[in-house]
Amino acid sequence: MTTEPRESRLEAADPLIEVRAREGLRVTWAGVWTNAILSIAKLMGGFLGGSQALIADGLHSLSDLASDGFVLIALRFSGQPADDRHPYGHGRAETAAAFGVGFVLLIAGIFLLIRSVGDLWIPRPYHLNFLALPFIIAAIAAKETLYWLTIRVGRRTHNQALLANAWHHRSDAYSSVAALAGITFALFGYWWADALAASVVAALVIWAGLKIMTDSFDDIMDAAPSEEVREGILTALEGVEGVRNIHRLRIRRLGPHLVVDVHIMVDPEISVAAGHAIAHNGENAVEDQVDEVSEVNVHVEPA
Repeated sequence: MTTEPRESRLEAADPLIEVRAREGLRVTWAGVWTNAILSIAKLMGGFLGGSQALIADGLHSLSDLASDGFVLIALRFSGQPADDRHPYGHGRAETAAAFGVGFVLLIAGIFLLIRSVGDLWIPRPYHLNFLALPFIIAAIAAKETLYWLTIRVGRRTHNQALLANAWHHRSDAYSSVAALAGITFALFGYWWADALAASVVAALVIWAGLKIMTDSFDDIMDAAPSEEVREGILTALEGVEGVRNIHRLRIRRLGPHLVVDVHIMVDPEISVAAGHAIAHNGENAVEDQVDEVSEVNVHVEPA
């Protein structure tokens, strides 16, 4: 009647880790090559087309390469099982990478903002022409495609670094839209529109960086996950025979995994072995019913 607990997914060689890492590496390397090509194309288009906004957007794409590097490093380490030095596994590598992505965005955005605000008062000696437009339109299509490819893999594998990188791609697409608007207005004689668009690009980059850093910092500080996840864990435990009450439920994220610590109350008259069996059944129930949970620690108390 007792169900023995399975080896923790943090300690075991999870058969999904290899697939998860392979999918993440594939989409990230696609991002590396796309960003490299886009950076060169945007900078070239900016100089040939005389657009400050497109040059700023090209520098934004260069920052994408740095964030791709963070993600590649995280994918290399995060899938490794727990060891003596890292008893909770290496999942926080993804959180660290996501924070790094946000930091790169923040620094790039501040640099672009200082540059573009200065251009509003002292125009640089560029002469806009229509050559900038095809570069920016192609960039929007490429980055939006890359966003959807990355966000799907990130959501399916619960990979924080990929999710952060996806939003980096999306912020690049938004900044390209702002650059396109600025270039278009500037071509019709509003010379300041190009510099204004570059300022909008910078503001979007700063916002995306701060958002990613805030979300990552929440995970570093062990912020609780969504109420939906909490309810799923409680439902799984309440369905275990012998559990009378549940309290002190604590959940923290370690990369793609969640680690759960909880106290359950049982009949005070049962044996230690019976209480131990109920705890094991509760651990297995949570791991079965909540996909993201990799380890559950149940403490038994008399009701």
